[in-house]
Amino acid sequence: MAELGPAWTAAKTREQFRAIAWLRWRITANSFRRKGGVGELIGQIFAWLMFAGLALGLVVGAGAMAFVEAQRGRVDRIAWVLWAIFVVCQLLNIQLGQTATTFDPTQLIRFPLRRDTYVAIRLFFGMLTPANIAGTLMSAAVAVGIGVAAPGLWVYALVVMAAFAATNVLFSRMIFAWVDRWLSTRRAREIFTGVIFAVSLGFQWANFTFNPAYNHGHSSHLHGISPQHVQFVERLYRHAKPWLGVMPPELASTSLMKAKSAAAAGFAEYTLAVAMYGAVFLLVFALRMRTEFAGESLSDAAASGTRKAAVEKAGRTPARVAERAAAPVAASGMETTADTQVAAVVRTVLSKEMLYVRRHMGILYGLVMPIFLVLIFASKFAARSNSMWIFPGAVAYTLLAVAPLSYNSFGYEAAGSQLYFLAPVRMRDVMLAKNLLSFGTALGEMVLIFAVISVMAGMPPLPVAVASVLWAAGTLGVNMIFANQRSISTPKKVNPQRMANKQTSQVSAFIALGVLLASAAVAAGLFGLVFWLHQMWALTPIFAIFAAIGVGLYVQSLGSVERYAMDHREELFLELCKQG
Repeated sequence: MAELGPAWTAAKTREQFRAIAWLRWRITANSFRRKGGVGELIGQIFAWLMFAGLALGLVVGAGAMAFVEAQRGRVDRIAWVLWAIFVVCQLLNIQLGQTATTFDPTQLIRFPLRRDTYVAIRLFFGMLTPANIAGTLMSAAVAVGIGVAAPGLWVYALVVMAAFAATNVLFSRMIFAWVDRWLSTRRAREIFTGVIFAVSLGFQWANFTFNPAYNHGHSSHLHGISPQHVQFVERLYRHAKPWLGVMPPELASTSLMKAKSAAAAGFAEYTLAVAMYGAVFLLVFALRMRTEFAGESLSDAAASGTRKAAVEKAGRTPARVAERAAAPVAASGMETTADTQVAAVVRTVLSKEMLYVRRHMGILYGLVMPIFLVLIFASKFAARSNSMWIFPGAVAYTLLAVAPLSYNSFGYEAAGSQLYFLAPVRMRDVMLAKNLLSFGTALGEMVLIFAVISVMAGMPPLPVAVASVLWAAGTLGVNMIFANQRSISTPKKVNPQRMANKQTSQVSAFIALGVLLASAAVAAGLFGLVFWLHQMWALTPIFAIFAAIGVGLYVQSLGSVERYAMDHREELFLELCKQG
């Protein structure tokens, strides 16, 4: 990668950048040559096309709003557009995650790198995320919109929007670097999970409560909003306005207002203030990277040593736990039967999977959000004639959150997945336990959703509710067939200490979505036929047959999972046992 010599030159630094870029490209290209690589490439292309369509709408919307406000001479209102860009960029970074690196960049500290070179490498590694690209294009669209509406401002708009876009990107890099540091402990991850829940659910509640699109098109249809509440919000805004005025979006907007009034000195001053924010964000990011360059590890290994000592002191070593668990069986003098062994394996694996769910922010968020949205929608559609369709729709939406999780069953265990092939257990029992968590989670979600809808909008018709549950059972059964195979052949290593870590590969996500859409289309056709014939009694037997077929196919597939796991264990270990 680099040559050691008496003096370090800029040419050697450039050579290091070229070597790292070449290494990253070769690893990426070679990853598509292995088994399943073509499918992953196709999935990535489809995902990028879908995001490109979303980004195009955001970019066009930002440019159009800037054009309208600039044409009307209300340049000060462009601050709203800039705030929207700032918020959307950060939300997209959280939802879409950071760029998937092909190797752990922290491994570069083993080589003779200078500290500033390492900081630059880590900065550019995560700079080209989809969210940052979209935010930069939206900022450029604002500059174009202003330039078209007010040609005399196009140079000023281009300069200040470039500074704003750079500041936005540097802010996201700084936040993600420090959040990964804060999430290095389990307690911090749990606290952060609670904060994300509160903020996200608050945004969803505000959107469905105050958005005219969800209130029969009338913005005045605000349930429970008194004049005192409005006055409180106004006072809160007046107190927050001085603080918001010194933020980058407001400074960039003020800079454009100075340019409009031909105050070049004021324009330069506020634009420099925006750039100074970017410099501060870069400095804070560099401080985090300096600690990382010194060899800091964000794993729980250090804390695990303390926990291990405490466990051993209490006499709870793994060996002693196993002895105590086996003591009742030995004392009873009964031989362990095959059914007892299966129950023990299923119970142990299931308890471990529940710990993974409890400690991972993304999974908890996906499980809580459907219930919260159902609570909001039930209150909106309670008095409407089509309220009976709320429960089937809510069940389908719940499966969108539950089903994809089973496509990466070994992602949290990393190298520990090898123990399943060394221990005297059957893989079908292990997969059964992992699948039972998905079935149980879906059932729990449906029970809660049924209770919420019954209270808010009235109890759904019994045939519709039973048919919906049976449809969910059959759909999950078919889904688990593909999920178990994808979990073994194309796993994805998940690091709970990294923010916005994706749970499955792109192809697995598309397969899960395809299974759900196909099953929902079949169910919609059957529901429509039954309602057209006015034979609601037929819903239960029809979907009972549907559930029996789906669950039967799933049970039959468990018989071949042992051989499939042995045939594809190399793919499993290659992904989960790699470092970084």
